Amino acid sequence: MALRSVIGIFLSLLFGLSLTSCSTSEALRVETDATEQLPLRSVPSTASDQEAEGWEKPFGPAQVRQLLLKTDLSQLAEQGSKPEEIREYLTTCAKCVTASPSYEVDGQRFQIYTLNTMGDGYSFASFVIADHDGKPAVALAVGGTDVYLSVGKEGSLVAQEAIYRTEDPLCCPSGWSVRLFRYHDGKFTQGERFSSSYAPTPSEGDNQ
Repeated sequence: MALRSVIGIFLSLLFGLSLTSCSTSEALRVETDATEQLPLRSVPSTASDQEAEGWEKPFGPAQVRQLLLKTDLSQLAEQGSKPEEIREYLTTCAKCVTASPSYEVDGQRFQIYTLNTMGDGYSFASFVIADHDGKPAVALAVGGTDVYLSVGKEGSLVAQEAIYRTEDPLCCPSGWSVRLFRYHDGKFTQGERFSSSYAPTPSEGDNQ
């Protein structure tokens, strides 16, 4: 689990910086020549059935899917996602909305859901779902190129997004971009964004 240790150390260093609000209007393919190394995205490890069931409470995938179908997601175009593709997958794929470990801050629990393809797990967008008087509500929508949300340290959320150079095939991005989010005064605020052209070797990928 060496990569997870690297991720923990990296995020701990980031949290020492002061986070400032910034725009999330990014291009679909984030292309950069930054040299700062970032770790390979850490996908949650296989959970027990009980843990997975807990992630889907109080609102299950079917409820979240119906919520997203009724939600205006046009703002995700500014983050590099295509709202029309998101709506197509929501409409045609009932099993493309999947839960991740929940997020708790200030005594409030949020659920994290990702819209991804069934075949290769490519993510179109990730969502934070809040409980508003017994009904699900979108508290944060994050778009980008193969983007995933995960729980960070000290009350943060981490969005990791694939970085592609012009010649990169879809399977093999050159690196990763990281956006940090904080929950404050009843809303999520984006802090700084870090990117890298780091491309892990096959052996590093096997050590997840």
